[in-house]
Amino acid sequence: MSPPRADDGDHSPPGPDADRPVGTDGGDAGPGFDEAALYLVVREAVEDAILGVLGTLLLVGVAFVLIWAGVVSAMSAGAPVGYAVGGAIALLGFYIAAATLEVIPPVRDWF
Repeated sequence: MSPPRADDGDHSPPGPDADRPVGTDGGDAGPGFDEAALYLVVREAVEDAILGVLGTLLLVGVAFVLIWAGVVSAMSAGAPVGYAVGGAIALLGFYIAAATLEVIPPVRDWF
């Protein structure tokens, strides 16, 4: 029994240019773009991403505090007005969390 042969996965026949030598223009094989400009673009993109993550985490934290405060307020209220205020605060917290996580559109996109 013979061992299995290595298969490189390319079973296509060679094209008409397979035997032609590959020429160069004699220049260096540079990347074709300005590395300083690329660095600035990547740096700005990373900075925006980090600030976006921090902003999202802070807004979700504020939303959870509002939800907690609304639930505690509604549970400790003795009158229907207290239930309504606590419920409104909790709903505001749910809205801020949902809008921050882009589950629903923000208010500025409603009109």
